[in-house]
Amino acid sequence: MVNKKDLLKDVIQHIDTKEHNVVKLVDSMEKMAFSARDLNRAAKIYNMMLEDKNCSVILTLAGSLFSAGLKKVVFDLVNNNMVDAIVSTGAIMVDQDFFEALGFKHYLGTPF
Repeated sequence: MVNKKDLLKDVIQHIDTKEHNVVKLVDSMEKMAFSARDLNRAAKIYNMMLEDKNCSVILTLAGSLFSAGLKKVVFDLVNNNMVDAIVSTGAIMVDQDFFEALGFKHYLGTPF
């Protein structure tokens, strides 16, 4: 029987973009198919947006991004002036980031 203690043992770890360099990986996806090639194309478009001084970058957030471990990615985008504005659902700001700021954690779920 699985109990609460078993379910709340593996805390979500937010990825730190400073520890990873995926540029070569994303560049290599140009000759692949489906979502891999889409990611490569999106990265190229984003680079063009960053290079265009007249382009405003608006980051839209929905879903469980922060609770899934992507909070530091968004923080790094903001801290490095890579977005000009954020449009977000209330769940990300209230349910996810606010609760973590209070010391609560998100946990890995079970595949069952």
